[in-house]
Amino acid sequence: MAGAPGQELVEAGHAARVLEACGVLLRRIHETATSVLGAGAHDAGKVLVHGDFGPNNLLLDPVSFQVTGVVDWEFAHVGDAVEDLAWCEWIVRMHHAEHHQELDHFFNAYGGAVPAWPVRRAAMLSRCAELEQFCHRGDPNGPGVRQWQERTAETAGWQE
Repeated sequence: MAGAPGQELVEAGHAARVLEACGVLLRRIHETATSVLGAGAHDAGKVLVHGDFGPNNLLLDPVSFQVTGVVDWEFAHVGDAVEDLAWCEWIVRMHHAEHHQELDHFFNAYGGAVPAWPVRRAAMLSRCAELEQFCHRGDPNGPGVRQWQERTAETAGWQE
């Protein structure tokens, strides 16, 4: 599939453009809920959630910054938009911390109301706990479990 990995473009100094593309695309994915899930789904606050959304799972044209592909849909499900919004923020804060100030580009491009910080952080912590449990099923108390415990503790300490 054509395109450069989003995280590489972020690290190359294009965080604002990549995060803007993330916001535009995520809004399109979430709006898909009405056509895929039925008209009542969006009214009930439910959307199509990617489940691991962030620059790490996008391919982009390195010149136009148009998204050419979205990968890793194994955690996709029907849920709340805050799950993807918070997880994209988590990816940036955890793996590209020096670019977290560029998250406004993501939220502005998404165009919807941004959930309050406590709601976003709670969604991040919930996802960290889910991934810890996922690792625990494969290797109880293994390195993956410890890694997610450490990431949970770090996330809990973040401030808006």
